[in-house]
Amino acid sequence: MAAVLLSPLRLWLALALGLAAATALIDRRLVLLAGLSLAAFLLGAGRGALATTVELPPDLIGQTVSVSGTVDDDPVARKASRRLTVHVDHVVTGAAQTSAAFRLEATVYGMTPVHYGDLVLLTGEIQRPPRFDQFDYRAYLAEQGIPAVMPGARLVRVTSHGGDPFHSTLLKLRHAVVEAVDRALPEPQAALLLGVVFGYRAALPARLQQLMIASGLIHIVVISGLKVSLLARIIHQAVGRSAPAAAPLIAGAAMAGYALLAGASAAALRAAAMGIVVVIAGRLHRDSHVFVSLALTAGVMLGLKPDLAGDVSFQLSFAGTIGIAAMTDRIAARFAWLPAVLRDPFAATIAAEAATWPMMLASFHQLSLIGPVANAVVLPLLPAVMIVGGAGAMVGSPAAVAGWPLLQAAGMIVSWYRLVIESLGSLPLAAITMPYFPPRWLAAAMVVNVAGLAGMKLRQFFWRRKVWLVMGVAGLATVLLLLIRPDGRVHIYALDVGTGSAVLVRTANGHQILIDAGPDADKLTQAMGRALPPTARTIDVWLIAGGRRVNTGAASVVLSRFRIGAMIIADPDPWSATVRALVQQAQSSGVRVAAINGPVDLDGIGLSQASDGRSWLIQADARRIAVVPPDTTWQSLPSDVDGAIFTGGGPADWQGPAQGFSVIQVAANSRDGLPSRGVLDALRGAAIYRTDRLGTIELVLVDGRIHPASG
Repeated sequence: MAAVLLSPLRLWLALALGLAAATALIDRRLVLLAGLSLAAFLLGAGRGALATTVELPPDLIGQTVSVSGTVDDDPVARKASRRLTVHVDHVVTGAAQTSAAFRLEATVYGMTPVHYGDLVLLTGEIQRPPRFDQFDYRAYLAEQGIPAVMPGARLVRVTSHGGDPFHSTLLKLRHAVVEAVDRALPEPQAALLLGVVFGYRAALPARLQQLMIASGLIHIVVISGLKVSLLARIIHQAVGRSAPAAAPLIAGAAMAGYALLAGASAAALRAAAMGIVVVIAGRLHRDSHVFVSLALTAGVMLGLKPDLAGDVSFQLSFAGTIGIAAMTDRIAARFAWLPAVLRDPFAATIAAEAATWPMMLASFHQLSLIGPVANAVVLPLLPAVMIVGGAGAMVGSPAAVAGWPLLQAAGMIVSWYRLVIESLGSLPLAAITMPYFPPRWLAAAMVVNVAGLAGMKLRQFFWRRKVWLVMGVAGLATVLLLLIRPDGRVHIYALDVGTGSAVLVRTANGHQILIDAGPDADKLTQAMGRALPPTARTIDVWLIAGGRRVNTGAASVVLSRFRIGAMIIADPDPWSATVRALVQQAQSSGVRVAAINGPVDLDGIGLSQASDGRSWLIQADARRIAVVPPDTTWQSLPSDVDGAIFTGGGPADWQGPAQGFSVIQVAANSRDGLPSRGVLDALRGAAIYRTDRLGTIELVLVDGRIHPASG
């Protein structure tokens, strides 16, 4: 995990070496333990450093190409489209054909049937997967070895071909189960039952999934240890009466098969692996301990696939299990007045949320407050829906009539689930949302969480007050530094405000420069909230580069929400009525207003006009980024810019620099047809990032080079 998640690794290696040496010096009885721990750390770091990463040839990004390959997973059907996962073997660009080896997720339209194993030929634009505000879709696909997407792909040719026999058998079984449930139940009950029993979430409506996140019930459509252990217990008891010696082996095989049928996600594999460890411990007449089993399972999974360290489901699964094992009993003891059937899931949910809240806020920017109540009224029925729904689906696959009564009974339970989800998830305070939660805050939250858990488990050592005092002060100082102190890097944000102009610069010491404000107040508020911490309420310099609505439509929000150090008017045209009104409003609020008079410098960041008087150059160290409005020409920019931010959807024509990267601020489904095809063709030498597809684009200055944080 250190090799995958922490950088630079040499710092953490030195820290591990220092801790091992200090432990050995403090207590010589711990020399062997410290040495073994250091050896394990070094082996793990080496394995992580040698892990292969998913890479996409950079010259393919933004290119319209033809690709041929094999459909290597089950196609996912939507209302008017299908999502295909294709293992690409050849790429055709123009007249050139090259061999390739990467996986691609393509969205195709039309009714041509496509199945697992088919050979396909697709045409479309290859893009990097997007990163959404509440979900890192790029990381999600990278965990599956998919570095690229092709939205709106055209399916040119399909050739039937059988895939891997084992995978084909699993998919046929899954299709039979899905069809049996779909025949017996209406939507969304059928989709919810498939998610609860088999972890199949493809058919769940997006609105229902959002309500499940808000109500803290999204975990019920994930294969968990509770479901796996329930399955193992049922099979073990059923087989144990007639064949007690074979019962553990059959139960272990059932757990593995269940995880594979559910899609072999990280959470499913973790649950099945821990269940199998418990079975092995029983066969060896050894006690099973949760933390030992969890550590062994994590070690094996990370050793086989180090990239799982960055898998959100992997992190949540293990952290939630640790929280439940460590805190549930203590929490339940404080709610002894509740009936046991409600107390246990209520306490387990609080324990899981206490352990996972930093990762929930960092990954989904949302944390359910109503989750303990929702789980208390839902989880007691989970064994019933698992047994009845699972049996009905399996029996109903070959014989629909036989499974129908069981599925109807399961449908009544999931109808109750739906009522709870929609009622509690739609409450105004069902969940708290925190758009800004950067990695530094995640680190601070993890320090607090780990310290709290360690304090609970090691409370018998509290008599060593001096040691705990030093550790507490160090931990508090670390948290404060992580929460308040800027990260020391220059950040430039092309804000997602639609087709308009709004660029935010955050200096290494935490000062803010804003260029324009964009046309939409709501979008600007959301974009600024995601880019800045809640404590950042000052705009040191606000540069107005144009007087049209695309520049200043949301200016009133900036004046009302932020303290403005200085407003600089740099509109090259005569001041419009909008600009004059904005100046009067700013002056009445006590803001210092001045016309542009040469370059602007703030905390090592320089702003200067290009030769056309409309484009702006942002300089950090020796690097320059151009902010280019639509009404300009390419001759106005220097040829050595590292990249460009095209505001307002970009110009109608472009022939200029096309190196580095290009960011285009444009609304989704732009009615003006921007960015134009001619501009996109001219920029083919640069990586293209569009706010209508990726949201706010963050650029970071690292090691003397400016590059997109999502690149």
